[in-house]
Amino acid sequence: MAKHQSKQRSQKHVSSTGTEPTENSFGMQLQELLNQKKYRQALEEIKKIQRSHPEIEFTPKESEIWFLRGQQEFQKQDFKQAEKSFGRALELGLVGDVYYWQAKCLLELNRLDASLNLLRDAFEAGNLIKDYSICYLKLLLLKGDTATVEQLINQQSKRFSAAQLHWIRGVLALKQGQPEAALTSFQKIKRPITPGDLPNAWIIYSQQMSGNWNAAANLLGLESSKYIFDRPKYLENPILERLATAQQAKTGELPLEPRNLEREDPLIQDARSALTIVQLINKGNHHDAAHALLQRERRSNRFPEIESLRTPLLTLAGQQALTQGQTECAELFWQPLLTETPFNPQLAVNLLQVLDANDSDKKRQSVLTQFLRWLEREAKQKPQEWPDTRLKPTLAHLHCWMADAYMVTDRGRAALGALQQAERICPTSPELLGRKGLIAAIEENYTEAISLITQAIEGGCRYEETYNALLTCWEELGDKQALNEARRRFGKYFGDISVETEVEVLPWVDALSTLSYSLFSRLVQGEDKKDPAIRACQIFVNAVQSQPNSGGRVSLHQKAAVEAWDSLLQKLSGNEQIPVLQAIALSTHLFAKREKGIAAVINQYLQKLFNLSTEHPEARIAHLVVLAVKENSPQKLELPVRAYLDTTPQPGNTLANIQLQARRFGCITTLVPALEEALRREPQNPLLLLARATTYPVEHPKYEQFKQEGFELARRLQDAKALQAFREEQAFLSAQETASIMPDPEEFDNLDMSKMDDLLEKMLHKMFGNKVPKAEFERMLPELKQQILNTMPDFSDDDEEEEDDDDELDLDFLFRDFPSSSTKRKKRKKGFQELL
Repeated sequence: MAKHQSKQRSQKHVSSTGTEPTENSFGMQLQELLNQKKYRQALEEIKKIQRSHPEIEFTPKESEIWFLRGQQEFQKQDFKQAEKSFGRALELGLVGDVYYWQAKCLLELNRLDASLNLLRDAFEAGNLIKDYSICYLKLLLLKGDTATVEQLINQQSKRFSAAQLHWIRGVLALKQGQPEAALTSFQKIKRPITPGDLPNAWIIYSQQMSGNWNAAANLLGLESSKYIFDRPKYLENPILERLATAQQAKTGELPLEPRNLEREDPLIQDARSALTIVQLINKGNHHDAAHALLQRERRSNRFPEIESLRTPLLTLAGQQALTQGQTECAELFWQPLLTETPFNPQLAVNLLQVLDANDSDKKRQSVLTQFLRWLEREAKQKPQEWPDTRLKPTLAHLHCWMADAYMVTDRGRAALGALQQAERICPTSPELLGRKGLIAAIEENYTEAISLITQAIEGGCRYEETYNALLTCWEELGDKQALNEARRRFGKYFGDISVETEVEVLPWVDALSTLSYSLFSRLVQGEDKKDPAIRACQIFVNAVQSQPNSGGRVSLHQKAAVEAWDSLLQKLSGNEQIPVLQAIALSTHLFAKREKGIAAVINQYLQKLFNLSTEHPEARIAHLVVLAVKENSPQKLELPVRAYLDTTPQPGNTLANIQLQARRFGCITTLVPALEEALRREPQNPLLLLARATTYPVEHPKYEQFKQEGFELARRLQDAKALQAFREEQAFLSAQETASIMPDPEEFDNLDMSKMDDLLEKMLHKMFGNKVPKAEFERMLPELKQQILNTMPDFSDDDEEEEDDDDELDLDFLFRDFPSSSTKRKKRKKGFQELL
């Protein structure tokens, strides 16, 4: 037996030592063939070696060599053989680009169905990479199957890139006779979505379909070809040439033939070029005239008269380009002017804004360096024009801009150095104070940051990141009132002017007003625990010890809840306790089973709320709101309501506000007698009319009657408070309607996004199923689904900076229609703000 084992080891050793040199030599031979692009011979050699040494593994794999051979055959237009080669690569397990090339082969062989089936199978199996997913949609369009295309982009949009979706929506819009909508989509595409695509061609075609022949002619180069004798754009690609030919046939305007112009005398060409510039200037088209000038300068120094127009033309052209949103062109026109003498500081300021928009950050640093050197020389040469009171703030401002430019390019130390330089020059500069405030905010010194930024904005700083940081600081401190006041004071300087018309609801009120424990519990658990009223709601949820019954009520561990609530209240001032006591009483009243001791718990905290009213008058209103929700009989409210209203200067408005707060927590009718009496005294009070309307169900005619009458009065009187109340009522109704059509929150647990279509269909049936005929509803269904999808958040990871660490669906978005408590503000790509 030992002898036999020894013999086996010997044979194994011989086999091993015999294979290794064979594998190395064949690998070198194979690589040499591949370098020479002799793929057929390489595959034959692989076949030979596999017969004698099947254990050898090749690099690259045999499937990859078949793919290379197919590409080579495709380039030689041997499509039949290429199709076989790509097919063999697929058989051997290759995925990725091979599907694209095989589909192209099949199309060249007029086998559209086979090509479509190939990509459909690859797409459904998940083997088609995202870059080529659009090819599947293109083949569906060639087959005329727009219904499947629409279904795919609606239900599986995440499998396509943004550019692909823009393209397909543009094509669908063209098919539906909406060229303007198509143009909007095509203009969002910046690069080819598959090899050989020409994004500009679709823009031109959309312009032609819209009847915008001049715009199409400009893109094709038809207009410029009449004057300028470079090769026109439409001759750069056969597709563009066909579009140009179609346009010429439609409009009857034939451009000059460039082949003839190329033989023309260069002097005449130059003369025509100069004439074109002048004609464009006369037409007010400084933008195109500047392009023509820059193009001409590369070829000729003739006609010095044109040179004299250079500076004013490029200046005006840059401004026109900026107005047209063509910031790249503005940069192209203004950049060369900055080297001229004398230095133009206003032009430098304008150019800095353009460079910022174009993300030309290194050029910004260069321009700022040039600006600083000019200013220092200017101050030395003309000290009378640059006293310290003017020079120092200006220098500090430029150094702050330099710090901004450094931050964008991740040069934090250089940025701090620039700010230190600014502080040495002018420590009171508003721009410097603003940046110091940003640094304090980054370090979470929010109080210091608020002080510095407030001084900066009051002093004239208009750097938007400082304003955003100020609001962020107030948010972090949880002072919503101060945040809104900051927006009112400073928002107008930064385009934020909507604070007066925004409808905002406290998160705990928003959660309770759902009147659904399942939704309430999910909403409060996702909120900030720093909010005491939210924490009170969370304590209620944590103390629940049963599932909701048929009435939506739960059993509460009263001892645990009361201990946690009392502990929470001990840490709060009297004023801070008011919303907490309201939240405790309302959550218990709305969601707790009527078990022994529950009434005592509610009354206990209701009494505490009433006791606070001696030192905090606002607690009295909160107490009456809870009473209005809790009690069933108007008689029980008559005495406390009358006693309080008699102490207020505007009893009608006070009563209306109590009803409008209470109505969020159910259909409240306990204040009807008091409201009717108040309306007899003040029949023209819009707030009272709205409050009376809310005592009826929304579908009741009286609701609309009272509401409309009150709104017309408020609008005629320009009563700002009343108009805001109507806005809040409308937002509340929208939220209620949204919640009514939504499925139970449990349906979102472990939600498979592929089932989203079924979920949307159920929702839409709830919304419209009984309101429109069945056939009409089925026809509208796809469009309605798309409208809902378009308003939902994008769960893709395209913008990683905006990602939320929580992967759960945003139930607050799905079920509520109120704006988020934190106002979304525009963010730059980088800079100080990204560190907050």
